[in-house]
Amino acid sequence: MPHVTTIDAFFERYAERYMASDVDAIASLYEAPFLAVRDGRAIHLPGPEAVREHLSGLMQAYAAAGAVRADIASLDALPLGPSGAIVTVNWHAVDADGTMVRDFHTSYHLLRSGETWRILSYTNHA
Repeated sequence: MPHVTTIDAFFERYAERYMASDVDAIASLYEAPFLAVRDGRAIHLPGPEAVREHLSGLMQAYAAAGAVRADIASLDALPLGPSGAIVTVNWHAVDADGTMVRDFHTSYHLLRSGETWRILSYTNHA
């Protein structure tokens, strides 16, 4: 499967920066405008600041729930030619003791520009 190792590395770094609440680093990986789907509802984020605010709120919620690490339980990538992919990640958000805070799946639509992946949209699975 093309780009799997690169996609794995992308999401490992993504998880590290996300759980460090590095909103600027994570927001820089997202296209804007952006579409997020959560709880069956489309959330249209028209520009970079809206994307940043959205991500910041999510990061704050994980921190408030006690999550300190996000582990990739599984990752399934469906290549869309040489420059795209749909990737579904099963995330395990855990606290400092390793206790599961949240077990969830998110699917990401990725676009590769040179050596860099960008997130075009995501769907958080209920």
